[in-house]
Amino acid sequence: MSTAVALRFPTGRYHATPWGRAVNEAVIEWPPSPWRLLRALYATWQWRASDLDADVVETALSALAQAPSFRLPRHTEAHTRHYYPDGAYGTDKVFDPFAALDPHSEIVVRWSNTLDEQSRAVVTRLCGLLPYLGRADSLCQARLLTDEEADKLPMEGWLDPGDLGTLDRPATRVLAPNSPLNLPALLATTTAVRHGGRTTPPGARWLSYPAAIPDRPPAVRRALRPPSTVGAVRFALAAPVLPTHHQVVLYGHALRRAALSRAQESATLSGRVSDGVRSDGHTHAHYLFLDLDDDGLLDTAVVWAPEGLTEAEVEALTRIDRLNYGEPGFRPLRLAVEASGSMPDMLPERAGPARRWRSDTPFAPYRHPKKRQLTSDFLAAEVRRELTTRAFPSASEVRTTGGAWLDFRRRRTLQDLELRAFGLEIVFEEPTEGPLALGALSHFGLGLFRPVP
Repeated sequence: MSTAVALRFPTGRYHATPWGRAVNEAVIEWPPSPWRLLRALYATWQWRASDLDADVVETALSALAQAPSFRLPRHTEAHTRHYYPDGAYGTDKVFDPFAALDPHSEIVVRWSNTLDEQSRAVVTRLCGLLPYLGRADSLCQARLLTDEEADKLPMEGWLDPGDLGTLDRPATRVLAPNSPLNLPALLATTTAVRHGGRTTPPGARWLSYPAAIPDRPPAVRRALRPPSTVGAVRFALAAPVLPTHHQVVLYGHALRRAALSRAQESATLSGRVSDGVRSDGHTHAHYLFLDLDDDGLLDTAVVWAPEGLTEAEVEALTRIDRLNYGEPGFRPLRLAVEASGSMPDMLPERAGPARRWRSDTPFAPYRHPKKRQLTSDFLAAEVRRELTTRAFPSASEVRTTGGAWLDFRRRRTLQDLELRAFGLEIVFEEPTEGPLALGALSHFGLGLFRPVP
């Protein structure tokens, strides 16, 4: 029987500098040192589980003071560089080294001894409460493996401690507590150790393990990527005061201007193929602003092109970080890219499928009704024509709905005339996939429908 703890880093990064090394040496502590793990468990007890009895906790930690074995996932060494102002002397360069690994993989630390029932309960709780290991940005999820899980661990692939002279490959050394555990020594700070004239904490020892060689991708030119399958880019909005949802057309127009300033030749983003000629169909970009939490204020923007966006177009859109437009009443916005991908993934709130769809923003018909034609008949005919041009199935029912639809802005610029607008509910025979954007100015946010459960 043995005791094993699994450590997972959900951000895919483990930040830790070995004892006795400077952070700017860009050296990574790999594997995580037993000394660091026990200190982290002790700190978790103090800050998050202080109701546990001190003697019980010390007994549990003492049982983990033996030299463990490690089973490590594949990893890559990496770092970032940061430059900080240093008064009159220019800037200081600081390295942030880390081990990059699969966020779903686990480091397994195994001790040969078995914990008693009380100690297992303590370690299980402390592992469940452990917030990070290493630096504070090394978010960590730890768990004590059950006896059944520990028994099923593979026999091969473990790093076992040994003397430097007995290891048959390059070695790395990590700091570990002596056994039996000297708890006051475990709590000594680096400053206290240095002031005591020591380089290694009292009650600690060095353990040597075979070095885990990081993966190094071959330095070859990568093949060209396949064509982009991105259909939409989603942004979060921020401002001291967010605009109301009645202004979707104004902000859709501003977002299109910002996109074209970064990709002037894109027919998908402009909707024009050449010499100002409008592209056929509705496969070019839609600039949609939405109020997803229904508080009356815009909170999300999505640029969606049914024919897909190229890599260059996605790159151009992701460089948009703010909107400012000189029209009166326009409130500047900051944009932050949330994600890019298929439209159902980027905007599931408006993607359906559903049989019944209701106006989120008003529908503005392109045409005018004939004399003595009922408005309801005219709108039903216009909706069915729009559905046909956009390859949707025909609607079985179209009816008007009440609402303050005329409060919405229904023109792109101040020189344009305000369009007529109506709230509608559309019913299909079978559940239909969205998003559903119909009518005039539908590429700027009008005529957007939401699925009704």
